[in-house]
Amino acid sequence: MFINTIHNNDSDIITRNYINITFVCRYPINYMVQQPNGENMIRVDVRTITLNTEDGNFSVSMLLYKDEAFEDRWTTVPSLTLDDDIFVKVFMIPAHLMLRVERCWATPTSDPYSNIQYTFIRDSCPVLSNEQTLSVLKNGQGPEAMFRIQMFKFVGGSYTNVFLHCNVQICHNTPGLCQPNCSSEDGLMRTRRDIPLSHTVSYGPIRRLLNDSEKPNLNAGGVPPVETFVLGGLLVVLLLITGVFGRLWLRSRRFYPAREAQLTLSNIHHISEVAS
Repeated sequence: MFINTIHNNDSDIITRNYINITFVCRYPINYMVQQPNGENMIRVDVRTITLNTEDGNFSVSMLLYKDEAFEDRWTTVPSLTLDDDIFVKVFMIPAHLMLRVERCWATPTSDPYSNIQYTFIRDSCPVLSNEQTLSVLKNGQGPEAMFRIQMFKFVGGSYTNVFLHCNVQICHNTPGLCQPNCSSEDGLMRTRRDIPLSHTVSYGPIRRLLNDSEKPNLNAGGVPPVETFVLGGLLVVLLLITGVFGRLWLRSRRFYPAREAQLTLSNIHHISEVAS
């Protein structure tokens, strides 16, 4: 049902005559659509498309290198200072498809679920804008991804190791399909992808070496400062005093039992004389 009103008041300020016409239109709720003579003239063309799929096994690994040419690989536990760079390569075997790094983060332990995390690559793009600190060299352009990041440390004196983790996705080798778009500054052109943890590859530990500012303060000759000698001297004097008092206490313990024994024997001898 449709209800409306027609009136001639064109102004909201003044009026001279007033006309008000109200009308109502009613429509049936149900309609029946039927072809002429009951013939079925509508035909639906159904096509079935079968896509060929297959399962594949891929091995993804992460390696660390010492140089920007990615030639000298770390074969032992890396030990780096905060001024050193970490050259990371993530690659897959077999290498007939493309690999894209979705997210990379660091933890102070080997647990990728750690509450303390530092994410430096998100949505396949670097989080840091400073290329001197982080630079994604290759991602989504082949069977390997490479990036460089400057060594860092976690806040807290107990954290000395760094573990790296990356979520990866394997793409078909169609041009432009796997390569991320990181040119948008506001991030509107980036596509967010949530990759399960089963696609995570890790590396660690990476040990942090102390730089010159974190090492103990030594003078130019390599000799500890005067305060160290003063504290050491006080400790030696305290040990000597403790030793002297300890020896006196032991001697007193040996003297008093002997004296008590002498008194006991003299008392027994006195009692025997009285009895006789």
